[in-house]
Amino acid sequence: MSVCTGVSAALIDRAIAQATEIVYSTFLDPNNANDPRAAAQTKMIQAFESKYPDIKIKLLVDPTGATVTRAVKSRSDTPDVIRVVSFGLPEYAATGNLVPLNDLVKKDGIPDDDWLLPLSTSQIDGKLFALPQDFRIPILTYRKSALQEAGVAPPKTWDEVCTAGTKFKQPNVNGFAVPLGATGGIGGAQSLAEFFLSTMLVGSDGRYFAPDGKIAFSKENFVRASTTIKDLFTKCKVTSLRSAQMGINEVHDGLRSGTIAMTNYGLYRFKTLQAQGAGEDLGWAPAPSYTESDKQTVYSYTIALNKQSKKQDAAWTFMKFVISPEAQAIAAEGGEVVSRKSAYTAPYLQSDVAKNQKQWAELVSQRGRAVSYSPILSTFHTILGEAFQRMMLKDESPENAYAEVVKRYDEALTKAQ
Repeated sequence: MSVCTGVSAALIDRAIAQATEIVYSTFLDPNNANDPRAAAQTKMIQAFESKYPDIKIKLLVDPTGATVTRAVKSRSDTPDVIRVVSFGLPEYAATGNLVPLNDLVKKDGIPDDDWLLPLSTSQIDGKLFALPQDFRIPILTYRKSALQEAGVAPPKTWDEVCTAGTKFKQPNVNGFAVPLGATGGIGGAQSLAEFFLSTMLVGSDGRYFAPDGKIAFSKENFVRASTTIKDLFTKCKVTSLRSAQMGINEVHDGLRSGTIAMTNYGLYRFKTLQAQGAGEDLGWAPAPSYTESDKQTVYSYTIALNKQSKKQDAAWTFMKFVISPEAQAIAAEGGEVVSRKSAYTAPYLQSDVAKNQKQWAELVSQRGRAVSYSPILSTFHTILGEAFQRMMLKDESPENAYAEVVKRYDEALTKAQ
């Protein structure tokens, strides 16, 4: 009996030793018991390892992405699989150290149309460097009681946001926050760009940045957007000047505590805000725009394959599983708006608990639009935030802000190249 047990143990040890280990970088810490997304990630990895026992997943937890950025730029062979936000993907692709996935996708018959937005919209200059795991679209997030007290319905257009300004009477409540600060995110005034300007600057033509990294949005769109935002602070009096120093973290705290009545924000924070005190008083609606049918810019968290990886076959097997409807259904349990259409037939996503996720998925499909980003996006966000702060605090004109942004960005891009 003891001999059999020893033999069995030896076989298990040998199997483990022979398993291929791949390193997967992620911002989700499996030890964070308060993040349902981390729990879903653990469950998904367990499902993969059960299905493919010869491949083991080792996590590299990198919340800021700084470690992975250095690894990719230095041509390190790990991590094998990289989780990267789509608006940061051009910087990674520019290093030449990501595997173009077009041929792999074609070989394995991964469809273009079984996604909330076609897979082809994720390409950079005709090459697919990553697969989207989820989609994120700005939403109007608001406190129901604050809007009810002011007699304000969730605004659908920027004109309606402006009109609401005089109706908020409480001195300590910011009617509609517009964050110009740099806290939170991956650098610069990310919240301003992510929730507002990446849609407002693009306009109807869908142009944000050109494939070579140069600014593609027009001066007309910039002046319109910056005038709209400046008016919210001044003419409309719906936005407190305190917003000039706010970033993602301060907006989160304001929505949680009720000192912000409404703002454009990330759907991925909605459940957390509810759990941290907003509860059932937290509501959402499509983000306001110039017309009720305007497109909104969406982005994704994606997975990419390190070109220097020595375990590309195993890494690709893992990547295919992660974006499969099976794994996507597991990821959805963490609250993500998962990217594959076919995943939405899963029991969890058909339940009342996932009602918001299903509606957000429909919003992405109906009004979402992917755009091209800069390879030095954090630098652009920094320049953008500083120009908007000067416009507000020193009463600079939108035209001057545009000239500043273009000049500083062109200089930074030339230096980076």
